Amino acid sequence: MKRLTDEQSHYYKVLDTNKYTPVQIIQKATAFTLIPIPNEPGWESVTYYQDSPFDKDGNPTPTEYVYVLANISMPGMVKIGMTIRDVDTRAKEISGATGVPTPWLPVYSFRCFNSYILEQEIHVYLDAVRISQNREMFHMHSKEAIDVVNQIGKKYTIAPLNI
Repeated sequence: MKRLTDEQSHYYKVLDTNKYTPVQIIQKATAFTLIPIPNEPGWESVTYYQDSPFDKDGNPTPTEYVYVLANISMPGMVKIGMTIRDVDTRAKEISGATGVPTPWLPVYSFRCFNSYILEQEIHVYLDAVRISQNREMFHMHSKEAIDVVNQIGKKYTIAPLNI
């Protein structure tokens, strides 16, 4: 996780820490600031941030994700999909479907551009372990799925803005 100056933090999205557990905050945050608390010597306020919404040239970038979901009712299987919205919200939508005994939980989200193309490339790569051709479910451990997303996803990322 990168420490930002107060000036640099202007270019990052504040992470809403009220929505997440401390472990989730650490997983989701990509940067933080430590700002001295007035009238309290030695104490600092911590603010966590998500990725910068700007690309390496300073242009706004869309927030897109390829995610890996796991479900305790389906051991040895993961769902790999994409969204242009919040991954937790998408997982809740999928979990609300009839016939899903327990919720799908996000175990990983990969911020990228061209998430649909990345998702399709991952699905083709994992075709041998795909449950069904019309489903985004795969017979594999979540760690393996995360490794594949990271490996293929390298070319779908933008280096963080260095301010």
